[in-house]
Amino acid sequence: MEMGMVRGLITLIILVLFVGIWAWSWSRNRHTEFDAASRLPLGDDKQPPCNEELKEQRS
Repeated sequence: MEMGMVRGLITLIILVLFVGIWAWSWSRNRHTEFDAASRLPLGDDKQPPCNEELKEQRS
């Protein structure tokens, strides 16, 4: 194979991967998970720590 052909195939593979990731991230199945993740920084931080976090702090 010539180097130009290899570069073209690599470009095609990267383009297909990009379109696949883009389609996956914008699919309706992922919308609820991404919406929940986008609200995490706005969550209430005043909740008491759970038992596991207390054990880690005491150690």
